[in-house]
Amino acid sequence: MTRLVIDDDWGGLNPTSPHLAHWVIEPQGSGFVLSGTYSQQHMETEPHYSRTDQRDVTNVPAQPVPTAAVDALVRALRAPPQPTVDTAVFGAALDHAGETIDETVQRLMALNPSPALRQRILAWATTLRQGQPLAQAITVGVTTDSHSDDYPHTRVEASFADGSSLAFRSGSQNMFLLPWSDASGHTTFSADLPEALAAVLPPTSTNRGRLAGKPSPDELHDYLETGMGEDYALFQVQIVAPQAYAALTSRFTIRDINPVDMTSHGLFVTVSLPGGPPNLSLRTKLAIKGPALAKPSELDGMMVALNTAATATGLHQAMQSAPKDDFRMEHSIGIQPFHAEAKQQFVTQMAQAHKLPELATHPHLLDGAVIVMQGGYPTYWVALRDHRAVRWKRYINGNHTTGHRLCADVPVPDEDWRSVGITDECFGQVYDAAGKAL
Repeated sequence: MTRLVIDDDWGGLNPTSPHLAHWVIEPQGSGFVLSGTYSQQHMETEPHYSRTDQRDVTNVPAQPVPTAAVDALVRALRAPPQPTVDTAVFGAALDHAGETIDETVQRLMALNPSPALRQRILAWATTLRQGQPLAQAITVGVTTDSHSDDYPHTRVEASFADGSSLAFRSGSQNMFLLPWSDASGHTTFSADLPEALAAVLPPTSTNRGRLAGKPSPDELHDYLETGMGEDYALFQVQIVAPQAYAALTSRFTIRDINPVDMTSHGLFVTVSLPGGPPNLSLRTKLAIKGPALAKPSELDGMMVALNTAATATGLHQAMQSAPKDDFRMEHSIGIQPFHAEAKQQFVTQMAQAHKLPELATHPHLLDGAVIVMQGGYPTYWVALRDHRAVRWKRYINGNHTTGHRLCADVPVPDEDWRSVGITDECFGQVYDAAGKAL
């Protein structure tokens, strides 16, 4: 190993944010030395209560690093990916896992499940107490648990004499900043990497405490409860609204489901088409009346919307060419379905792009059309009932691509969110029913 470079940063809702640390570890003599800087924002109050940003930067002179600690970090970087959390990292706190499982089972039993469902719940709880299922549930909790205004980021890169390098990074908010990802996107839930990294960092490094700190029983409870959430929701819905659940599973593949809200009698669910594109989904809120759907006909609208998206050839081709992207619809939530104001904006922006001029005189072409969002910073697609598709525009978050014009974002039919910004770049790329770009 010829050089280690470590960036250890944090940003969030704090007057001293961001905190930045940059370290370099290099061989010297028979050992290794570390040098670098750490800093934080410093808010100065000026007359008339105005504030100015300053940055306090501290240079850290070279200091020795134990060779054994560097070797341990290199071994951790070279280790194969670990797909689940090793429950041993919780130590004695792991003894409390059974209490969390018991609490969840008790909540379900209080809903008076049928005898058959009761047995399934008890069998599920028994399985969860075993090694791998317990590790998997905790891993799901670590992967999905999050909180606001907390943005750590740590990256380590090791360079070697043969010209090769290894790099891992994490922006996770959870214990040991798990999981970590390498340059190829492979992830690991091994605690060896963050613990070895903490061992070479000085105490002033931004996230050192999080990299080395042992998880508490409360953290274990939160991770396990979150990891059991999907199964809990499935059981709860089957107990509270068995007819609604049966109706959904008879027509769709359930991708995600929330427990029935007993106060509003509403159910959020994400579904996909059985045998349809695996990365196409629709999320909606359904009304529940007793054990059944209040409006069973809503399932027809969901099916039509999914089929419209799946049979728009150009959009279907995009789903196949980007299998890791999610293509999602929000049916009767937020900007979905394709409401009148959004349709009018679509017509206007397509006219500005000199595409689909027939929309101005034949607005019925948008009857039954749906919006599909692709990816995290979404690309918006419009799927028409005649199997044409339009790659309409993309939310750019300030990253404007040369050659594409900026345009207003999709209007949201909500009085609290009426402002429309110029945050999209318009493509207006039309694909005919055969999937050919026009």
